[in-house]
Amino acid sequence: MRLASTAAMPLMASTDCVEPVACTIEIPGRPTLQIEHLLLDLNGTLTNRGALIDGVRDRLSRLEPQLELHVLSADTCGTLDELGAELHLATRRISSGAEKLEFLNATGAQRCAAIGNRTNDVAMLSAAALGIAVIGPEGASTAALAAADVVCRSILDALDLLLDDRVIVATLRA
Repeated sequence: MRLASTAAMPLMASTDCVEPVACTIEIPGRPTLQIEHLLLDLNGTLTNRGALIDGVRDRLSRLEPQLELHVLSADTCGTLDELGAELHLATRRISSGAEKLEFLNATGAQRCAAIGNRTNDVAMLSAAALGIAVIGPEGASTAALAAADVVCRSILDALDLLLDDRVIVATLRA
């Protein structure tokens, strides 16, 4: 059974957590977010040309006790399995944006945050309870930027939003 954090409680990961818990984020003027899953694109989002971006590992390990993390990728650079094993994350090889959306809907879009940067992330970013587009070292599609609720300069900034929900509240309040 998942427990919901309170809105006043930041999403900083507790080392005592064994199971992920839902994160409740109350945003003035918007529906309350109850996030249980984080869907992550791999290439251009977590990695730069297949290599994990410095700082990602630490932030994911801090989020892991609070959210179920899923890496979805067409695996253009061929590193999905290796990085998934290295980071101890669930991975899924997905070849299209429609498949990402299908996975999101099967997981429960209203309970998911999603982070991506490419055109094949558009439907996932748009349908997720919280869509975050990143402009990483490989760039970002303008369609992904338009589909997201929030746009960040990097994956590190995006993950930091989830580690301190006050920033999400400040950014999205009506």
